[in-house]
Amino acid sequence: MVYQKILVTSTGEYLDQMANEAMQLIADWDTEIIGLYVAETSAPFLTPRKIKEMMKEELTERGKKVLSDMEKKFKGPNIKFRRILKEGNPADEIVKTAEEEGVDLLIMGTGKSVVDKHLLGSVSEKVVHTSPCTILLIKTTKE
Repeated sequence: MVYQKILVTSTGEYLDQMANEAMQLIADWDTEIIGLYVAETSAPFLTPRKIKEMMKEELTERGKKVLSDMEKKFKGPNIKFRRILKEGNPADEIVKTAEEEGVDLLIMGTGKSVVDKHLLGSVSEKVVHTSPCTILLIKTTKE
């Protein structure tokens, strides 16, 4: 199957591994890749407004850098790259973007430790159960 529209989402961690896997899959296809970064801006209820604003600003800047790095990794004569930066719950925003964009394939990593998954939950696990399209989960490891 040739995927024409692919959504790639990353927090920036393991981006090299994800890009390498995805580029091997894409090969010589004419493909649109949408890079998505979701800044999770939720904070505990009693967090001061100024702290929330600083967090939002920092996460937005990080998102811009991650998307810029992603664009550099997904270069090719047959690739059209587009960036999307959103705020909110990562799993919800990933699924919503996949639906809105009508993507054929969603690529994301699975880089959390067992402890992180049990304490925080897994974004990829939540997305797998609600995605409107095929998903390629890339098992990522610390290098």
